[in-house]
Amino acid sequence: MSLFENVATDKARIVAYCTHDMKRKLEKLADLRFRSVSNLIEAVLAEEIARAEASGELPPSDQGK
Repeated sequence: MSLFENVATDKARIVAYCTHDMKRKLEKLADLRFRSVSNLIEAVLAEEIARAEASGELPPSDQGK
């Protein structure tokens, strides 16, 4: 049985590595913004993808898919 098997979400799971200092800063920023670290990272990734789509680096994606 996986540790994440019973997580109540239909979202994909991503594993990433970062420095301990970056993790501490992410935790602090998430706390200041009343978000979880996971939610903060998802928001940052969504902004970066939107920027890449707006610049033409990525083709526009279908919303919700």
